[in-house]
Order: sequence, then C-alpha cells, then structure tokens
Amino acid sequence: QSSGSSGINAEYGNGGPLAKNIGQTNYPLRGGKYSYWEGGIRSASFLHSPLLPTGGTINQELFHVTDWLPTLTHIAHCGIEENPGCTGPDLGDIDGVNQWPAVAGLSPSNRTEFLVNIDQKLGNAALRMGPWKLFEGPPGDGRWSPPYNLDEEQSTDDLTPSDDPTPSDDVTPSQENEVEGEEAPKIQLFDVESDPCETREVSKKNPEVVKEMLERLEYHKSRAVWPINRGTDPASNPENFRGAWTPWLETC
Repeated sequence: QSSGSSGINAEYGNGGPLAKNIGQTNYPLRGGKYSYWEGGIRSASFLHSPLLPTGGTINQELFHVTDWLPTLTHIAHCGIEENPGCTGPDLGDIDGVNQWPAVAGLSPSNRTEFLVNIDQKLGNAALRMGPWKLFEGPPGDGRWSPPYNLDEEQSTDDLTPSDDPTPSDDVTPSQENEVEGEEAPKIQLFDVESDPCETREVSKKNPEVVKEMLERLEYHKSRAVWPINRGTDPASNPENFRGAWTPWLETC
C-alpha cells in the first residue's frame, strides 16, 4: 500500500478459513483458505488515486498479485500516459505482467491465465485459463459457509440458478466436494465466469478444454520448485486469541 498525492491504495485478501467463531464467511463462494475453490483464492481489491483517469468503475478481469511489480515499475519508468513505445524495465522471466493499461481502463487485462498452485507433496494442482478453472487432485474442503443468519439448507438452495434448476449432471449445490465413502473425481472443471459459486462440474462436457489445460499444467510442473512446507504450530490457532489472527511467538 502507498499513500500521497500520487499514491495508489489497494486492499485485498483471499478467503477466510472454514472454521467457526472467527468472524468471517466466504458465502456464496465455495470453500475457503487452504483450498483452491473460489472462496479460498478469489479476492476483492480497491484502488484509489488521482492518477486514475476514471473513477467508479468495476473490473472483473484476471489480475494476479504478481502483476503489481511489473505494473508499478512500468508506471515509474514510462509514466501514466498511454505510451506504446515504452515497454518499461526488463524484469526478466517473471510471472507477473504489466496491468496498467487495464487498471487505467485503456485496454483489457494482459493476463489470460494464472497458476493457482502445484503441490507435489499433496499431489494436487489448479489452473485458471480464461473462464475455466481446472482441478487435478483434491482441491481442498469444498463446503459453502453460510452467513450466520442462514442455515446450510437455505444457503445451498440459494445457489441453484433460477434458469437452471439442475446445476449439473454430476454435482448439486448440496453435495460437498467428496461424497461419503467416495473420492472426488481426479479432474474437475468449472466455468467460474458463469458459475463463480462452482456448482456445476463440466469436465465431461468439455474434453478439449480439459486436454489443453492439463498440457499447460504439465508445462508449469516442469518449472516448479519442490515445496518446503513446515508443519503448523497449534499455539498459533486463533481460538487461543479469542478468534483473532495474531503473532504468537516472542520476538527479540
């Protein structure tokens, strides 16, 4: 975050965990923190600056946190005016892309995909390409967490699209990611532009999309670094701090 006469202020955060008594809900999005569902990875951002040519606009195109570095360095190098001849500094082979034209409303987003994650230890991965999101392996807890004034039956009924009373041949909103006694499908596909609540699994209806995205996942896997996950510390549980996320280790 930055402030001042030329500052851009951004507020964003991913979904909260599916746990009780911590004062959050991701509804109507599915899942939460530590999962690949929209409730765990989709975030809302707010930008305010006199540098922006227009205000009061909403942009729902793809934008990843890694895009901030090339976007801000482009502004610092090339300024805020449209300048096709200026490409900004060479940052090497990075994941982010310059999004200033999209932020300024000059052109669509420069991003068409992003890798949600690859976890070799857990054996899962997820990728977003255009409107599609593909899961390979278990994507994490896929429950909906209704607001406190809604019960689970009411909240899942609300997720059923009014123009399509049967959300899917395979999945209904009342089902969780895994049916008791059965494992979730290894490959799952969702159109998260038309179905952001991920109620309709459509991999069987779009085999070519699945094939293309699996090939793209293999490319990312070939470049991935093995994770060095550390175990969780029970002392960090928010239940130890009246539901608040807070530092729990003594500092020097």
